[in-house]
Amino acid sequence: MESTSMPIESTNMMLINESAAQSTNISNQIENVDGVLYLYGAPPLILFCVISIAVNIKVLISVFWIRRPLSPTLYISLSLAGADAFSSSALGIGLIMNSFIPNGLGIKLKGVDCFLLVLEVVRLGGVIITVFHLMALAVNHYLGILRPLHYLSILTYKNTTILLILLWVLPISFFAVYFNLVEDDGFQSEGCKESVFLSHKQFRMLFSSLFFGPFGLMVCIYIHIFCIVKKHQATRLRFRRAGSSVHGRTSEAMRSNSRQMTQNVKAVHTTLYILGSFVIGWMPAVIVYMLVCNDCILQLNGVSMHTTFFIYAVINGLIILKTLINPIIYAARMHEIKVATRRMHKAFCEWTTLTRFTTNGGISTMYSSEESKHSQSRTGTCRLFHNISIRKARNGNTYMCAGYNTHEYGNTFV
Repeated sequence: MESTSMPIESTNMMLINESAAQSTNISNQIENVDGVLYLYGAPPLILFCVISIAVNIKVLISVFWIRRPLSPTLYISLSLAGADAFSSSALGIGLIMNSFIPNGLGIKLKGVDCFLLVLEVVRLGGVIITVFHLMALAVNHYLGILRPLHYLSILTYKNTTILLILLWVLPISFFAVYFNLVEDDGFQSEGCKESVFLSHKQFRMLFSSLFFGPFGLMVCIYIHIFCIVKKHQATRLRFRRAGSSVHGRTSEAMRSNSRQMTQNVKAVHTTLYILGSFVIGWMPAVIVYMLVCNDCILQLNGVSMHTTFFIYAVINGLIILKTLINPIIYAARMHEIKVATRRMHKAFCEWTTLTRFTTNGGISTMYSSEESKHSQSRTGTCRLFHNISIRKARNGNTYMCAGYNTHEYGNTFV
């Protein structure tokens, strides 16, 4: 760095203690620069983690407005949204505990080593939970296209629930057991202060295999699905060309099979979009995690702190972006979630409007007057100022408020 370099003459005359003092100053300057990077670089990532959690939770809440029963595809997709929220939570807490507080604020946390190790178990498990959910969706689509008649008998509600429980429990349990089995390291070390195995190739390769193994299986499944769909399209084309040569039940069966295939293909396209976001979001992080470690192919020893920080900030940003994109894909591509989201928004708007109207004393004031004398005035007032119509129920005592869309121009409601 030019700002810390000195002329050769003065360097030759420098005493040992002065050289030591200069080295200390340089070290302090580097630490200050690092602190500034974490102080201003970590909060935006943490903020986007919070946004990602909120958006995915919104998708999960929409389940209360979805018609029952849930299809296996929708059931697994909602669980995947929960996995994204879970991963964002673990990543956000990790950024706070490992980066922002100790490096950005300069506060050294004590007695939290075991908690940080548990957090690492949860964070790594969250990645594999997401991978396993995507693999479950791939197998789900494969069964729907390859065995459409046996699909619902295989993926019943009970079987799907058991599958999802295993998808959540197995990854975290595996890493928790692994962290307990390393001798004099991990949870076996005194006060959980040692976690050297995390920086070695053996563990990095194990984790990468849990990522790339299911990913390779998913690629094979979707290639086979693509071949099946192309074959089906060719069969349907021959059926259309045959025209009137096919009649009755055969024609109806072909049309029914074609509609089912179309629905399955649309679901496959949705999952492929999610898989694409997964590749863009997680693939760079896993590749860097696999290749960069103490005894791996690459080390970042000669790389400046600014460059290292930028690399890992981009990696974390891509991970968070992936968890933000998935809910958008759900809302845009999955009809059930799209409709449920609209119903949820409508119910929320009606509830907030009714709450505001009640808080202002409008309903209580109208209840205190004579019902028959002021019913028209009450309804008109509600429509004018709060855009609500109050309808009298059959029992004669209860009123219902229903909201409508309004546009306000100046002081006038239109």
